[in-house]
Amino acid sequence: MKSKIKALKLENLNILIEAVSQKYRAYGPVAKDGEHAFKVIDPESKLYLGCAATMLPAKYILQPVWQDLYSFKLGNGFQIEEPRLDEKLAVFGISPCDVNALLALDRVFGGKFADPYYWKRRENTLIVAANCTEVSKESFCTSWDTGPELYSNYDLLITELSDGYILEVGSAKGENVVAQLSLAEATQDDLNEKTARLDSARANTEKKLPVAPDNLHQFFRERFNHPAWVPNSDACFSCGNCTIVCPTCYCFDIRDEIMPSRNAGVRRSEWDSCQLLEFAEVGFRANFRRPRIDRFKHRTIHKLSWMKQQYGLTGCVGCGRCVRWCPSWPERRGRVTSLADPVEIIADLMEPLEKYKGVEIPVREAA
Repeated sequence: MKSKIKALKLENLNILIEAVSQKYRAYGPVAKDGEHAFKVIDPESKLYLGCAATMLPAKYILQPVWQDLYSFKLGNGFQIEEPRLDEKLAVFGISPCDVNALLALDRVFGGKFADPYYWKRRENTLIVAANCTEVSKESFCTSWDTGPELYSNYDLLITELSDGYILEVGSAKGENVVAQLSLAEATQDDLNEKTARLDSARANTEKKLPVAPDNLHQFFRERFNHPAWVPNSDACFSCGNCTIVCPTCYCFDIRDEIMPSRNAGVRRSEWDSCQLLEFAEVGFRANFRRPRIDRFKHRTIHKLSWMKQQYGLTGCVGCGRCVRWCPSWPERRGRVTSLADPVEIIADLMEPLEKYKGVEIPVREAA
């Protein structure tokens, strides 16, 4: 569908929100403890659409941190009750990098063995994305071409201007919303300001990947046993923060909870993390990644290389959340930096081997 471009004045933003909220349960980024988080929008909500990365990505709306898959009861046979997933959802202010992350999750939860819980929510969700007119110091989305501007895969797209917004329509669902509103066409001055603001955001992006994305698979193969992995993994707490805030991490565990009567219960899924010791544990307490260095290495290479080999889309979109929320900040090259920062990890692996003289690393075979 060819995008239609409208002008949305500051005072008309609430009109758009009201139009969406009539048909959808709407979420948007609101201030929380000095940060921003996706919350259900109410009349008092003040949305932030300048595109700061929220604490948790929008994926938690489509793949909740924990969810009931079904409840079961024994009585007259085996009875199963599944939750209703037909509620219409809308996500305001989702950033370009998070939209690209959802495209990666679509690949993971799609295919031959599609996840019906994810897809029922996904198909009922209106994406009201927001271009990033400013970028955080942790972001490196330009290295992946996942921001600050979104070009497709949205229903509506908002760009903040000095005295309002540009509103672009990208789907029939978005058109149905805009058709209810009396909006003027965007002017050439509006479009020029949009271009200037996004160009400024690109120019202000400080972090860059030191290796071209297409070369990362070979890069990690050649450095799979580089000694730089050792000090990095030694500083890791294995807390899982980096995976919890990542917009493309998708791993979850499934648990059955049986009532004391033993004739009823519920099956639930909850997020899991490959950085936790128990994640790769199997029967008889055997563990495929017991050493912390194996878990640290797995997270890095899976995000930056293996996921693209498997699904065709990278597992990193440069949002910078892992950088911001990692609790470990070791010293690297004379300055304190986040342990989980992919840019810094790659830079570490580019260091000469002489720097790590005497460091022993368990030799493994690269995949």
